[in-house]
Amino acid sequence: MKNCNKKFLSFFIIISLSLLLFFPLLTRTNAVSLDEELEGFRKGATLGEASLGTVIGKVVKGALGIFGLVCLVIFIMAGFQWMNSGGHKEKIAGAQKSMGAAILGMIIIIAAYAAVDFITKALSTVTAK
Repeated sequence: MKNCNKKFLSFFIIISLSLLLFFPLLTRTNAVSLDEELEGFRKGATLGEASLGTVIGKVVKGALGIFGLVCLVIFIMAGFQWMNSGGHKEKIAGAQKSMGAAILGMIIIIAAYAAVDFITKALSTVTAK
């Protein structure tokens, strides 16, 4: 069963990375210079006249969002492990441990996100005056 899980995880990672890397190439309709592309990214990311603290806050919030997604995937995989345990106590205990770790990770990520949001809002009001 572990071999099947490793194959599924490897397949999922390969497909995800492939879509992440090659999907932008498929959606591109016209050739744009790199400067125009970066200018569009800057405008789309709303980083135009932002301060360094705002940019760092957005980057940290984005990273925390990705970590939250990882916790969700771990939780779902632990659920599949529990469903496929076949009543084996060791497998159920391992799945419960993984679920507990995912929930704890999510709590930490939510607390970190709230702290970063509070700090960036507090700094932006101080620097705006």
